[in-house]
Amino acid sequence: HGGEPLLAGPEYLHQLLSILEESFEGGSFRVDFGMQSNGTLLTPAIADVLLAHGMSIGISIDGPPDINDQHRVDHAGKGSTAKLVECLALLNSPQYRSIFSGFLCVIALKADPVATLSYLASFNPPGIDFILPYDNHDRYPSGKARFDSTEYGSWLVRLFDFWFDELPGLRVRIFDNLLRMFLGASSTVESFGLEPVDLIVLESNGEIEAVDSLKATFNGATSLGLNVFRDTFDDALRHIAVAARQAGLRGLCSQCTNCKFVELCGGGYLPNRYSSVTGFDNPSVYCHDLQLLIEHIADRIRPDLCRLVQAHLQE
Repeated sequence: HGGEPLLAGPEYLHQLLSILEESFEGGSFRVDFGMQSNGTLLTPAIADVLLAHGMSIGISIDGPPDINDQHRVDHAGKGSTAKLVECLALLNSPQYRSIFSGFLCVIALKADPVATLSYLASFNPPGIDFILPYDNHDRYPSGKARFDSTEYGSWLVRLFDFWFDELPGLRVRIFDNLLRMFLGASSTVESFGLEPVDLIVLESNGEIEAVDSLKATFNGATSLGLNVFRDTFDDALRHIAVAARQAGLRGLCSQCTNCKFVELCGGGYLPNRYSSVTGFDNPSVYCHDLQLLIEHIADRIRPDLCRLVQAHLQE
């Protein structure tokens, strides 16, 4: 992911995946190939390559056409949704449905959450991941008035209620993950919970870097000074910036460590904690939004959990 990987074309993608498969052949681990794309360059030739190598493709989309076409435009400045819809038809065909992993949607306050989910669900995606914009204390999220305001939390609450009541069979990652955690399971995403972050990024020049979403904070935030031509992944694991992501509760600011929500929100996503004054030693800029969402979900599911417990005790 990053840029638009489909620009590589089918021949290059086939060559790259073939090299990776050969390199990992015989290893005592499973290798999964996935791609994130805006989807507009998808062709049957590229889809055949992905299918042959067992590679999935997720589609980045901002919402209904009136929202998606504001920023996702072609070189002539025209919206790209019409082209994307053609590509989604290809992905949803019986031949290629297995490589379609779902949608990634950055939350836009100006988009109605019910209309957004309804539109995305109309393409029958395997799942949808809604993410908060990578803003921080230096650059407030669009539409957020103050640190303690809850515009994004209210948006997510409306989204949750519609999903919970009308589309519970659709996998929405943020809600699935929070429900898992409410039931005592561990988080499956790095933006929630206190589990150690165990991912690393390889740039196309061989640089080994921290998670690329940190690029939204300050220049050089992802740099570890490591490269695959001279360094190992064990070197990356021992790097102080990576080790800090393994610290869990000990790596959070005092406001977070004393908060009753910390085991669920984990202090919020790291890029959202940044300020130029105190670095990452802050709660997420979405702190109050996350609190609102967590409390609302707890209130919604508590009656069902109580009924399940009572039924179990009566058996």
